[in-house]
Amino acid sequence: MWTENDPEKFPIYSQPDPATMQQLMDKLQLFLQNNIATVLQIKNPGEIIACQETLYEILTRVEQRRVYFHIYYGKELGERNECALICFWILKLMPFKHDKIPNATLNIRIAYTFFMNMLYYEAAHSKIKRTVNVKSDLLFSTLYAFKYRDLSKEAIMALAESLLY
Repeated sequence: MWTENDPEKFPIYSQPDPATMQQLMDKLQLFLQNNIATVLQIKNPGEIIACQETLYEILTRVEQRRVYFHIYYGKELGERNECALICFWILKLMPFKHDKIPNATLNIRIAYTFFMNMLYYEAAHSKIKRTVNVKSDLLFSTLYAFKYRDLSKEAIMALAESLLY
C-alpha cells in the first residue's frame, strides 16, 4: 500500500550534474551582470574574486533544498525561492572577495543586488503584471536586514514574496 509518506517514494538526493550546476551559475551571473559594478562603485566586475568551491557549495545547497521542497511542501522550489536561497547562502558563506572592499560589505551588497535584480527580472518576465515595491526606506530596511539581522532562509523567501505585488 502506497501513501504520500512512504519513504520509498521520496526523491533521493544526488549531486547535481554539471549541466544543472552550469544553469545555476548562469542564473547567478544573469542577476549580477548589469549593475554590480555600479552598485559596488568599482570600474570592472572582473575585480571581484569568487571562491568557486564556495559557490559550488551554495548551488549544491540550493539543489538539496529543491528536494526538501518536493518532500515537505509537495511543490517546486520556484525561481524566486531559489534566488532567495542563493542570497541567504551568499550572506552566510561570503564567497566573494575584492581587494578594496571589506568582505562582509562586499557580500552583503552582492546578495542585496542579486535579490533586487531577481525581483525586477521576475516582475518583467511574469505572465501576470507584477510590480516591485521599491520605496527608498524599504530598500534601506532590506539592506539593513541583510547586514544586521539574523534572517532565515524562509524569511528571505517571504521578503521576496512581499516585495512583488
